[in-house]
Amino acid sequence: MEDRKTCLLSQEFQMTFTQDADCCDSRSQFLTIKTENGGGGDFFVIETERWAFDDIPELVNMLMRFQAKHNLIKSKELE
Repeated sequence: MEDRKTCLLSQEFQMTFTQDADCCDSRSQFLTIKTENGGGGDFFVIETERWAFDDIPELVNMLMRFQAKHNLIKSKELE
């Protein structure tokens, strides 16, 4: 039997974070970080209607968590 590698045509990865409402808005807040690929490699997309924060490292930490998970997916070889 001939060895074959699977060809990945499209891959999307996303993580959605949530937090309670803040003092200026009564709705829960959601922030989605995802990848998209139009054929030239992954790029990152952030989607949110509202994400209030008062600590820059908190936002950076979310991005770093996403990057760590995304890197795990990228490093896996397809069989």
